Amino acid sequence: MPEGRDIPRDDCEVVTGPTSVQNTTEFAALKKAVTDLTLQGLKSIAASSFGMDGFGGGIAHYDPRKDALITELPRFGPAVDELKKIPAVQALFGANEAGRIALQFVFNSYSHAANNDSAEVAFERVWDGFIRELEKPTWTFAAVANIQNISCPDGNIDLFDGISIRGRSFEELERLLGWGPRELDVLTQDWMQGAGSSFILLLTREVPKTPENLLMQSDGTAYSHIVRTLLALRLVAAGDVRIGRLFFARPSHFNVGIGGMQSSGFSVWHPGPQYILTSSMIHLVAEWYRQLTAFEQGGGGRARNVGLALRSFSSIYDRYSHQAEDRVLDAITALEALWKLDTELAFRLSFRTASLLGDTDDERESLYGIVNQYYKIRSKIVHGSTLNDAQAAMVHQDERIRDVVRRSLRGFVKLVNNPGEWSLARLDSEADVALLHPARRQCLRAAMGF
Repeated sequence: MPEGRDIPRDDCEVVTGPTSVQNTTEFAALKKAVTDLTLQGLKSIAASSFGMDGFGGGIAHYDPRKDALITELPRFGPAVDELKKIPAVQALFGANEAGRIALQFVFNSYSHAANNDSAEVAFERVWDGFIRELEKPTWTFAAVANIQNISCPDGNIDLFDGISIRGRSFEELERLLGWGPRELDVLTQDWMQGAGSSFILLLTREVPKTPENLLMQSDGTAYSHIVRTLLALRLVAAGDVRIGRLFFARPSHFNVGIGGMQSSGFSVWHPGPQYILTSSMIHLVAEWYRQLTAFEQGGGGRARNVGLALRSFSSIYDRYSHQAEDRVLDAITALEALWKLDTELAFRLSFRTASLLGDTDDERESLYGIVNQYYKIRSKIVHGSTLNDAQAAMVHQDERIRDVVRRSLRGFVKLVNNPGEWSLARLDSEADVALLHPARRQCLRAAMGF
């Protein structure tokens, strides 16, 4: 993130003049101390072997040579002492980090001075950003990724929990995340290396500032939120929706010493059927995000087989190689995990799944055939046998078995989250008998949301 960049934020209070946080004797003394340090520090940089043209900014405690240009100045100690006196600095940043903040006053001001601002103007910009950070009690943790194989006919879609899917607008990313050319270029390279898309997935979360998270670009929860979002999308509708690398950002008015750009994962381009996301689907995706959250927080530990089935379903979309045969293996593995079968696998898997999902005899017959055919294909794949032409075509047109898994998972997750007359334990012991009995089958189907 560019050092000292003054970033406009829609959710930040705009400071237009002296505020209550500044109207104290302590702040007057602090401003004088850091002003003197900054002006002296910029002169030290200009006179160094780096020079203003070669200094290239700085991050506290990253390059000892650059730090020494500031820490050895007579004004450094007094500035640190004044920073330590400010209650907001103690509470939000930590008194032990006063030296870091003092360095950043100079480094952040350098970024403005290097762009032809006078030293005095550069400092005032940084001071204004510093005050804004003291007045904002939370950090904004953000994560962004190119999202593949998705179309949003209604434009930007705000989902839930700070998560949205948006058109890939550099202007908006610069405004929301404080990104400059360097960060935007990294996202572009990710797009060019395989994550091609017209849309991004964006997550923003407000987290209380503490000394412990002063230098964190992520609070560690972004990946789990986004994985849950992708799974919710996949449980609602068809389409090979997936993300590339996940990039982390923490937009701020005053850089406290964060350098570089952190990311997680990798990008591989796997063209596939488009996921069509419309505004009318938001409530369904939100409901399944809520169901998955409840499952993870409650029943996931008790229903390990359902957790395994969900992971296998996700693997259909997320495998690195994304081979068609692997997708079939993942789909059948998910069904086997749900039903926990160990004998007569082909018949019982087909019978149970078709009996549970089918609304009519004709639909049950059709579903039985789909599951049975894909199970035979799965057996041939794992034993290295040759598929006939019809089976090979089914492997590459696998949405029918994906949809069977999708619907089954929704029912099992709802049953785990809402046990009543029917529970997962009862289903394990009475599935075949219940599915043979029309009235009991209907009661079970209702309990699973069908």
